[in-house]
Amino acid sequence: MSQKLPDEFVKNLKGGSILSKFAISNKSIKLTKHGNEYLDVTLSDKTGEITGRMFSNGKLNSTVQNLENGDICRIKGNVEEYQGRLNLKISEIIKCTTEEFDNKDFLHSSEKNTDELMEVIADTINQMKNPQLKNLLKLFFDDEKFKNEFCSAPAAVRMHHNYIGGLLEHTSQVLILCKTICQNYPELDKDLLFTGAILHDIGKMKIYRQNGFSIEYTEDGLLLEHIYISAQMVKERANKILINEETVKKAIHLILSHHGDVSNGWGSAVSPFLPEATALHYADNLDAKVKIALDKQK
Repeated sequence: MSQKLPDEFVKNLKGGSILSKFAISNKSIKLTKHGNEYLDVTLSDKTGEITGRMFSNGKLNSTVQNLENGDICRIKGNVEEYQGRLNLKISEIIKCTTEEFDNKDFLHSSEKNTDELMEVIADTINQMKNPQLKNLLKLFFDDEKFKNEFCSAPAAVRMHHNYIGGLLEHTSQVLILCKTICQNYPELDKDLLFTGAILHDIGKMKIYRQNGFSIEYTEDGLLLEHIYISAQMVKERANKILINEETVKKAIHLILSHHGDVSNGWGSAVSPFLPEATALHYADNLDAKVKIALDKQK
């Protein structure tokens, strides 16, 4: 097949040779069963990501050894299908200077309108009938620093909503799903469920950071993870206002259990006990799974 243009984006890749620029992330140097070094890396641009691998007859060259996450590189190789997914077999890597690429080609951000997504959250808070939960949420979202960081934070390093604004997009979608659930199950405590939906992933603001053009874990992310941090953030803010202890406990339960039953190994600290916790888990899981499926079609 003919070589593709240097500005080919990930979403347009098909089988064949390629020469293009990508951001480096999740770089890892591993060994084959014969003891030869090979590079395993995630290559990305604003449209998506692809796994890249570069093999050697012994040791990889110093250019590859010295690559850092967030570097932009011009990469030559061949796009191949492996286990139903496209991968890039790399033959050459050259690190780019800042003059050789355009930042906007590598900053992957939400395609949704930030103001419209925040309006969904703000309107929900304003319409709440439980004054204690309403005050708790306003304590977060009346804080401009918190709100700005929340709006720009990613929701993941890989998997789903792993881009600038991904946390806001995911949160608003989960909230909308929870509203639909409440229409079918009016017995649910709406304000409690909506509070859980809005706050369930706020810890992700502290576990990821932007490193150049890649998203990586912070030390807190590696040591504590987002479920614990989210619960801790809620507890800290709740201590600043007059709020019933049982109400706080229920809100934190929704956060601690939103990855489902403990036995599934997805990271919940406790299994969902309240019906609102069950609803939140399935809303969260549905949005994540549908987003992943849609991204695979791009």
